[in-house]
Amino acid sequence: TVYGFIEVDVTRAMALIAQYRRELRVPVTQHAFVAYCLTQAVHKHPMMHTFRHGKSLVRFDDIDIATAIDRRMPDGHRMAVGYTFRAAQAKSLAAINWELRAATNTDLSQDPLVKLRRRFARLPWFVRSLFAWRMRNNPHLLKRINGTVGLTNLQSPGVPGTFWALPPNVFTCTVAIGGIAEREGRKMLCLAAGVDHAITDGLTLSRFTASFGALLQTA
Repeated sequence: TVYGFIEVDVTRAMALIAQYRRELRVPVTQHAFVAYCLTQAVHKHPMMHTFRHGKSLVRFDDIDIATAIDRRMPDGHRMAVGYTFRAAQAKSLAAINWELRAATNTDLSQDPLVKLRRRFARLPWFVRSLFAWRMRNNPHLLKRINGTVGLTNLQSPGVPGTFWALPPNVFTCTVAIGGIAEREGRKMLCLAAGVDHAITDGLTLSRFTASFGALLQTA
């Protein structure tokens, strides 16, 4: 895995999100916005969700964005819960935003995949290691359990504006949303990504980064 860091001017996007919140009284989230832009960029550059399986390359039709959401539990504490936007390439920003809101406010404890992950976490470490190795080497299993592209959001109240994070990467591409820095009156979103260099080369990665950045900038 190779890592890269960028800053993207999201001044216009943040202003539009704030406008939609006021006019439509709908809490459009930056998490949903980045997930939508990431999906569109991956759809344009399909090598970013292509996997190696043995001696072959596997490319899925659907882009499944695996992320984590912050849920408030019944006892009041918050917990990060894994969630996957299935077939995200067929969904609008509004659909992804509503799905994210519903997942955040819904009890996911009975979701089959959540139950499977919890059973997995209770297994002995050597069984977990064996299963994790198998999943890393079987993209079909990885897609079923997690997805095809990773996205993690590390923004939280009280966290300094300028920061990046190195996301753990089990996919061909995983993106981490960092802080928002102020640069001469502009809002700059800090992003980092981990990419499997055995699948993608530098030219593919640079083109993907340009497309992703342009989508975030133009909103």
